[in-house]
Amino acid sequence: MSLEVKNLTFSFKKSYLFKKLNFQAEKNSINLVAGASGIGKSTLLNVISGLVKPETGLIKSDGHVLNDNKIFIQPENRNIGYVFQDFALFPHINAEKNIRYALSKDLDNSFNKTVTTLNLQDHLAKMPHELSGGQQQRVAIARSVLMKPSILLLDEPFSNLDNENTARAQTLITNVVSELNIPCILVTHDLDRLKSINVAQKITLN
Repeated sequence: MSLEVKNLTFSFKKSYLFKKLNFQAEKNSINLVAGASGIGKSTLLNVISGLVKPETGLIKSDGHVLNDNKIFIQPENRNIGYVFQDFALFPHINAEKNIRYALSKDLDNSFNKTVTTLNLQDHLAKMPHELSGGQQQRVAIARSVLMKPSILLLDEPFSNLDNENTARAQTLITNVVSELNIPCILVTHDLDRLKSINVAQKITLN
């Protein structure tokens, strides 16, 4: 799998957040999106995921067009794992059901391994409102990696995690990206916390 972005343009209130943006994220790579607050980093992830339509541009996943001037693949058909800043957990189901939402039954071993790696084994029966911010974030990470995505998008995935759980999450993400041979696009404001992640390239918005 690989991700290709060409001439991607998006504006908000008559101001460009990014204009004719070009980059390629290779298989088995973690790519950092950098830029000042409010510059459009989260918007870029939303555009790649299909939640927001760009004005112009091409987005391809492993050679398949997700978006161009004629084609627009809906988000649910893009097979993209996305960890949002606000976690986006389903409030009416518990942590285990949130994690298993897109998980096939034949991946129980992966489920158990992921839950243990992220220190969630004692929190599976809890509803989202009963979880701390860090626990909710780990549930969101588990759900995204276990769906076996073609692309993994992470928006500030470590912001609520302590040092131990940050290291565990980064190791898990690195392993998943390698095992699935997929590109990962990561947004974070705290570069000092990326101690366990090898960043392949920095995509700068300005």
